[in-house]
Amino acid sequence: MKKEPIDLKKFYLAQGTAVPSSEKLVIHPDKDGFIRLRLEGEIGKIAGLNWADCRYLIVDMLADMDTQALIDVCFEKTNPQPGEKRGVINYEMLPTRRVKLAVDMEELQSNRFFLLTLPGMLKGRARCNPSSITEMKAVELYIHPGYSHVFNSFTIFEAYLADSLPDMKVIGEPMVDELGQWNMKDWSTKTHSVEQMTAYLHKEYERAKTDNHYPPGWNRYGGWKNLKFDTTGFFHTHYDGKRWWLVDPDGYAFFSNGMCYGSRMGVHGFTDKMENLFSWLPDPDDATYKDAWTTADHIAEFAKRNGAEAGKDRKMFNFSRANMIRAFGPDKWWDAWVKLNSARLKRWGFNTIGVGVNNYTDERVMDYLAESEIPFVWTLKDFPLTDDLIFRDFPDVYSEQYAQRSKTFAENQITPFVGNPYMIGYFITNEPEWKFQTSINLAERVFAYPKNLASKKALIELLHQKYSAIDTLNQAWNKEFISFEDLYTPFAHADCFSEAAAEDMKLLRANLLEKYAQVPQDALRRVDPDHMNLGLRYSKISKNEIAGSEFFDVLSFNCYFPSAEDSLNIASSAIDMPCMIGEWHIGGADKGLLSYGLLASATQDERGGACEHYMQGAMHHKNCVGIHYFEMNDQPLLGRFDGECMQHGVIDICNTSYDDLVAHFEATNHKMYDYVSGNLEPIAKAVNVFRSK
Repeated sequence: MKKEPIDLKKFYLAQGTAVPSSEKLVIHPDKDGFIRLRLEGEIGKIAGLNWADCRYLIVDMLADMDTQALIDVCFEKTNPQPGEKRGVINYEMLPTRRVKLAVDMEELQSNRFFLLTLPGMLKGRARCNPSSITEMKAVELYIHPGYSHVFNSFTIFEAYLADSLPDMKVIGEPMVDELGQWNMKDWSTKTHSVEQMTAYLHKEYERAKTDNHYPPGWNRYGGWKNLKFDTTGFFHTHYDGKRWWLVDPDGYAFFSNGMCYGSRMGVHGFTDKMENLFSWLPDPDDATYKDAWTTADHIAEFAKRNGAEAGKDRKMFNFSRANMIRAFGPDKWWDAWVKLNSARLKRWGFNTIGVGVNNYTDERVMDYLAESEIPFVWTLKDFPLTDDLIFRDFPDVYSEQYAQRSKTFAENQITPFVGNPYMIGYFITNEPEWKFQTSINLAERVFAYPKNLASKKALIELLHQKYSAIDTLNQAWNKEFISFEDLYTPFAHADCFSEAAAEDMKLLRANLLEKYAQVPQDALRRVDPDHMNLGLRYSKISKNEIAGSEFFDVLSFNCYFPSAEDSLNIASSAIDMPCMIGEWHIGGADKGLLSYGLLASATQDERGGACEHYMQGAMHHKNCVGIHYFEMNDQPLLGRFDGECMQHGVIDICNTSYDDLVAHFEATNHKMYDYVSGNLEPIAKAVNVFRSK
């Protein structure tokens, strides 16, 4: 491995206080909990080193704090475009143990949003326009307090450039106890022994034998017996003159109150190069716990983002499964889980399995759905990408390859569900990564692309139709093209040429989105005309994503805010159609995990009150036909396949429910159809909800 050391004295401390040390750099955060370190220099030669000769920036570090450390690695260009922000690659890092932050500078190309998870590195994201390290004049490390109440110091033992990854082994004592909990913290609902956990789960199992029904007045699908529309044998939409509804296969009014991954028994977390952080791990060859082990290549979402090869030797363990195995045995744990959990969901008032994707090859989702008889949505996998991608995962939507792969996609993905009455509908994909970089206009990227894409030809034809003569386009764009053929020669920043050019790029972007939605929709409809197309499940909604929604039965988006009403208003003011919130949550700050969620409340009781406020507001909105809570399980302490480690679940890693939260869910869910129909006005008050700093 080539290694170019960075002199720690080259770090300029812009925020925080340094502690004198000759061998390492120790910094205390400022009064608000932040630290800012800068490396400066000439373009492409920061801190006196030629960064283009190496691929990785390595920072050997330790964050002494009580939650995950949030680090923005900020890259500053010498000549940014007007209004262009700094490129940021950010990571969530394991605290209290010595870990290596490995920044892959190839990610500055911005080919993806979610980055590869490495030992000690939790979730990573790229937020930058496509660029190169050779354009940069400075790099800054900006360390956030996150959710921490205790942030003592941040230590850099060593920093260097490297052409390959070093040994990423995490250094330190165990953090995880035998049940999968954080051994350095205590909290009111922590499980203190296998015996305590087993007794609790057997009690829950016995309860599930009888207390396993939807609230009174709901039918077998979870629909409302007080209101009936037309019967088709499948879920569909209906507008009654006042609001949008879903309608269940028997014709009853239906609101999709979902639990994301409600069928899933726990979440796998990485163990490789972190084995020393676990107080107990069974041998992977131990037949008793074989169902609790996997490797990352068997996690569909990991393979989609990183390639299966990247995960083949990376071991993962599922403590929730192991705990069910302890309680019920290796041959009976899954059957016990189905009975116990499906009963919980129904009595809590959840009538939909959200997300609905078989992300683990051994997950047995279809078996769970058949036995539980709970309606579900399904997120289709293997979205039809083309060989040439316009930006991140956005395909060449006008190409014949996109049409052909959409046909194969539809045949492979939707065929198993044809005729299934419990399927509400399908999301075509989940959180497309191109959308996370809001500074990028897809049409601008088409013209910047080095090849003559089919989409480039289509957009040039549209411009030809609008302007007729190249002189007219030149006048509008403030350019000097000789002919429309010149538009095939790659050029960037077309949205900066003039106001007219920027407006054209917006319209062409909308055209691309329409084709993006239409082509797979037509293919899916040919295979399955009965189930609803629930859209692309955007990470959040804005008016920029409305184009193409006319091809969906339901517009879906995720909504991580204290209230859903603003997002629903944005969508419904742009297009009057049914809307579904594919993900939402409010985490809790009083249990033992490294993150509390994308937003959180201080206690489980406050969290529950905040959830009621969110739910009642969404239920009352005339365009909202469903909300799906993310998710059933807390995530692993040391992170799942992408490093997420949030306390956002309804049950913990020992499969114990958060009863203070559940009581609030039941209070609103059992009156759900009164809120949806307008018989009851929302009564839950806003509760303090906060985000990490």
